[in-house]
Amino acid sequence: FSIYPKNAAKGTITRMVEKCGSSPVIVVSFLSYLLAVPFYYGFDGSLGLHILVAVWVGYEAVSSPALEAGGKARAIFARAMVCCVGFVVLKVADLPLRDCWTPNCISGHFLSKICDVGQIHYTAKLLRVMNESGKNKQS
Repeated sequence: FSIYPKNAAKGTITRMVEKCGSSPVIVVSFLSYLLAVPFYYGFDGSLGLHILVAVWVGYEAVSSPALEAGGKARAIFARAMVCCVGFVVLKVADLPLRDCWTPNCISGHFLSKICDVGQIHYTAKLLRVMNESGKNKQS
């Protein structure tokens, strides 16, 4: 399975993953979260790196000249990024939000789950649009 239409120019990270296969990438991704054990900000750094890689790969995918639904895909990608930013901001502002204006039963952590659902929704929608674009191009 590839998010790129056939004969599309692939991005740097995608080419690297294809060369080594997905298993090493998954293992490195999983192990990177172990940075949280020895370093106070290890989890934050690892999460930030994962977000940057995801944004980079997503941007390369929606910017592919071979993608027929380019404008629609970019709009969906932008909405997914808004949800991602919302997740990070609400997660970081967890305690200050609870102390300032939200009832004690609602925290930034809880509100960030709404953004998580948005990220999942728009990512699935983006993959569907790109997959349909690839099918249309093949026929």
